[in-house]
Amino acid sequence: MTEVPGAALTPLVLLADDERELTDEMAAYLQRYGLRTLVANSFQAALAILDTQRPDAIILDQRLGPVDTLPHLPELRARTDAPILIVTGNREETDRVLGLELGADDFLVKPVSGRELVARLRARIRRPGNAAAPAPRRDRWRLQPVERRLLRPDGTVLELTTAEFDLLAVMASQPGEVQTREALTQLVFRRPWRPGDRAVDNAVLHLRQKLAPELGERCIVTIRQVGYVFIGFPNS
Repeated sequence: MTEVPGAALTPLVLLADDERELTDEMAAYLQRYGLRTLVANSFQAALAILDTQRPDAIILDQRLGPVDTLPHLPELRARTDAPILIVTGNREETDRVLGLELGADDFLVKPVSGRELVARLRARIRRPGNAAAPAPRRDRWRLQPVERRLLRPDGTVLELTTAEFDLLAVMASQPGEVQTREALTQLVFRRPWRPGDRAVDNAVLHLRQKLAPELGERCIVTIRQVGYVFIGFPNS
């Protein structure tokens, strides 16, 4: 992409969709309204872009090739705090609620007009006209979804099981927010929750035991008969 004077002050939008003609059309439309664009035609390409770029907003197709992007929202949230607008042909309320719980900021139902897309973006971009944000800090706890690792501030790895890592990734995507047992069971164990199901409770117990020596006993708070709240990493 050729840089122009003042480009750093122009909002940058990541378009993630596997339909190349559609992304080219969307990119051309957004550019006419003064927005810079990056295009990813696969989920892995989107992750690679987020490792090197800091977009001000993300337009994300719910079905990105073979990938249903909703369960992967915590993975995106670990990389960026940019608003994520999901474009979907699915009108099911359940998917929209789940997506919002996992970190999406808005949903647009296909077909989406260019004018609506621009309006939604302008409403959601939190840092219009600001210079690029500073590089991520390294003196803090870091979740690395691709490597599936949790790093302490000193760079050492805190060993977690698969279920513990998935559980933490989901809860850390919305620190301070209540996560129900039903939602956690579906997202972590890929099955519905049923009365008497203790899988989430046991995973929380073991995860809390590993985090507590460094983050404190109340790093994960129990909400009786509902679920759990992850308080967040210090200095994040």
